[in-house]
Amino acid sequence: MPERTLERICYVEDDEDIQRIVRLSLERVGKMTVKIVTDPMTALGAMTDFKPDLVMLDWMMPGMDGPTLFREMKKRPELAGLPVVFITAKAAQRDLDELKTLGAAGTISKPFSPKDLPEQLRAIWAKFS
Repeated sequence: MPERTLERICYVEDDEDIQRIVRLSLERVGKMTVKIVTDPMTALGAMTDFKPDLVMLDWMMPGMDGPTLFREMKKRPELAGLPVVFITAKAAQRDLDELKTLGAAGTISKPFSPKDLPEQLRAIWAKFS
């Protein structure tokens, strides 16, 4: 059975520059469809509507940080099984270990290479598909 391709990504990020870099990287290089959500407070509804294959969460955001949003996703049956990748520059190793224990699919450190990002995500995705 062929593995399912990674096509739809929901990215929750408040920084416009990073949003632009990620969108260009994933859409142009990775040939993926990207839904950017700027407000973590509306992200759960956006994920439910968009039905992504994978979710990328920024670690630090105003209103609700990525780890809190991840825990909220786990409470919703329609979102609980989605692979989640954190993009972070600041997380301590113990925080990353805790999120792995909760079921996070992986992490990508900032700064990252836009040309390598699609392949990094596909490698994480391959473990789940």
